[in-house]
Amino acid sequence: MTEKLVKTLIVVPVKDFALAKSRLGPHLDAVERAKVAENLFAQTLSFLQEVQHRNRIAVDVAVVTSSEEIAERVGTGFAHLIREAQVAGLNSALATAADWASTHNYETLCVLPADIAAPDFEEFERILSLGGKPLSLTLCPSHDYGTNVLVVTPPNAITFTYGSASFLKHQKQAAERGLECIIAPSSSFSRDIDYMEDLTVAQPMLLTKLSERRAV
Repeated sequence: MTEKLVKTLIVVPVKDFALAKSRLGPHLDAVERAKVAENLFAQTLSFLQEVQHRNRIAVDVAVVTSSEEIAERVGTGFAHLIREAQVAGLNSALATAADWASTHNYETLCVLPADIAAPDFEEFERILSLGGKPLSLTLCPSHDYGTNVLVVTPPNAITFTYGSASFLKHQKQAAERGLECIIAPSSSFSRDIDYMEDLTVAQPMLLTKLSERRAV
């Protein structure tokens, strides 16, 4: 049987845990915020490893980071490592990842943040199945008009504009560049962990663990 060619790269951008989740600052100290980011990253990698094992859609996984700690962790796992030379922000990191994907002959790039609260396999496979058409952009918006999953073919077809209302900016860019734009709402992937209320609703067990650490 001929081996199925993998044409899609799922990339997870991750910055140093110590610099992550600054919006939780009023409620959690630096060590606790780093732990939240670390646990969410571990959850994301575990989720993507299971996606690969289910093997309904052939994908590879990569992590793009400038962090030495994260690079060492990825180096012992199943994902490819894409190194940033320096910390230059999310959009720069994703541009680096898109260049890497194109150089390595991937036809489609999927961006998955490392802080989705409760990723769902069926929903993710549905989103991936909608993408991958030539000259196309698939967007899964967050509840506040950010972009929580993005699937683009080819990988460098857009300039990434993550930040405030990035969903609307990406949608506009698709129209300007003549890309087919597919909107893929998802209850599972609309919720990430940016604010304390997100953590309280979606990850209460993590808060319990943090409380236990405080008590020690």
